[in-house]
Amino acid sequence: MDYLSSLPLLLECQQTDTNLFFKIKLEKSLFCFDGHFPGFPVLPGVVQIHWAFLFAEKYWGARGRFLALEQIKFIDIVQPEDNTVLNLLLEWNADKQRVAFEYSIQEKRVSSGRICFSNH
Repeated sequence: MDYLSSLPLLLECQQTDTNLFFKIKLEKSLFCFDGHFPGFPVLPGVVQIHWAFLFAEKYWGARGRFLALEQIKFIDIVQPEDNTVLNLLLEWNADKQRVAFEYSIQEKRVSSGRICFSNH
């Protein structure tokens, strides 16, 4: 697998100390759509979690050791239709050592959850 073919195209990134907001262009050529599913490509949930983790680490640095996932919800399927732009909001809570994520298309939430880290 070509690692770069598994990353989405970032159209926009806004950053504060505790929030990150991304606009992501979903292209049918992304590796994660191969075989998931033939004729009806769907963005896997594990990829959504992975991207949230990668972007948090890239823009905020290491948060600690991965501990758990909480409140994971997949509300709607995400497909790479023409001009599909996926929004990703990340929020860092230092007191609880976790990153909350929410994916949406336009104003419609499609998934959300939290990635928890240990202090050590």
